[in-house]
Amino acid sequence: SGGALALGVVDQLLILQYGTYAVISPEGCASILYKSADQAPVAAESLAITADRLKSMGLVDRIVAEPLGGCHRAPEVVMETLRGALKEELAKLKNKSIKSLLVTRYERLMSYGKFKEVADKNPTVKV
Repeated sequence: SGGALALGVVDQLLILQYGTYAVISPEGCASILYKSADQAPVAAESLAITADRLKSMGLVDRIVAEPLGGCHRAPEVVMETLRGALKEELAKLKNKSIKSLLVTRYERLMSYGKFKEVADKNPTVKV
């Protein structure tokens, strides 16, 4: 979606440990690809929307730890953790030139179209 792509035009992309980031929901993707929202788990796997998967693909730069059970359990702790992470990332960026930042952002955005084909894990579903 345009919204997800717009959020990706950044110098550093951080995500909470249990966060997700995608251009479409797994249910929406499954409805389009498999004509059934019941296939959402298959679509979610293909979309690779979890923090760990996104980091492994280079779409996310840093995963910010959450308290046990998720950030809703201790929002104050999460805010302090995020504050620290943001300060660290901003400190890394503040000495870079505007030109360098813009070039890096552009290169990052242009890399989002990379993909690799994988074997169909759900061959019984007919499209």
